[in-house]
Amino acid sequence: MSQLFHHQNHKRAITNSLSDNASVMFCGSCRKLQRKDTECQEFVKRVIMSHLFKIIMISTVSLNAFFMVLWTDYKTRYKLFRLFEVSELIFVSIYSSEFCMKLYVDPIDYWKDGYNVLDVVIIITVFIPYGLRKFKGKHYPYLNIADGIQSLRILKLITYSRGIRVDGWTDLQHQLDARNFTLSRTFTIVFILLASFIFLSMFVGVMIIHTEDSIKKFERELMVERHMTLMEEKQVILKRQQEEVSRLMQRRKNVDYKSFSELVENFKKTLRHTDPMVLDDFGTSLPFIDVYLTTLDNQDTTICKLQELYYEIVHVLNLMLEDLPQKKQSHSSENVDEK
Repeated sequence: MSQLFHHQNHKRAITNSLSDNASVMFCGSCRKLQRKDTECQEFVKRVIMSHLFKIIMISTVSLNAFFMVLWTDYKTRYKLFRLFEVSELIFVSIYSSEFCMKLYVDPIDYWKDGYNVLDVVIIITVFIPYGLRKFKGKHYPYLNIADGIQSLRILKLITYSRGIRVDGWTDLQHQLDARNFTLSRTFTIVFILLASFIFLSMFVGVMIIHTEDSIKKFERELMVERHMTLMEEKQVILKRQQEEVSRLMQRRKNVDYKSFSELVENFKKTLRHTDPMVLDDFGTSLPFIDVYLTTLDNQDTTICKLQELYYEIVHVLNLMLEDLPQKKQSHSSENVDEK
């Protein structure tokens, strides 16, 4: 049994050595090709390795995560939809530019770094929703899953922060590789991704709750402020209208108006189109009640006059109907005499 295990290990070692030799030969042949843009390459490398570039990328990823939290609230997404669209284009452009710059500096060694491979996976997940919307339409049933995967963008912080590089998992993975555990890398990667996703979900959940509470508090304060402003405007308008009504009522006592409509027309001239209609306090004031009762009295008088006119019209029509048979008889008798 031990001989069989030793034979399998020996065979695996030979296979690994052959693959390593092939990769080394391929890389060596590629390195023999001399680049003619060494100055530009060095410049882009200095830019990538600069402290300012790292700060920009960390700020971009953090701001992108914050916008993703705001995106989960429907009201905020509806109000700031254009801002979210423009910011998404900016974020995707920055991620793509970072990938192209790193790949331009070293197109061979770039793929040897696991964190670079993680960035490539994240960039692929970024473009998945765009592809689904392009080929499957906006109502594709699995589009929400693709949008949910976008929360993995925050894992790009691992590349620029040594403090969060998987808490010593690299040294542990070297020990597992030394013991020839074939599935150790798969287990480690899956465990780290799940742990990071759970941590990210908790972080997003706390941010959503805090953001919703802040938005609700802001809306309550805004409603109170609007209510106070409206009450102040209401009091000013109410005072002015009461003064106008009192002045008109005083003028009515001193000046004899021809009709009630003339009084109403004069009152209309004092109103403004920008003034809201105040009904609660204004409707309970004594001048308004006086004007309202006077209006009702005039309406009653008008209705009585209309009724009298109606009765007169009916009486006249009745008389006309009574005279109609007599006229017919007289007309028939005249026709007989002529014959």
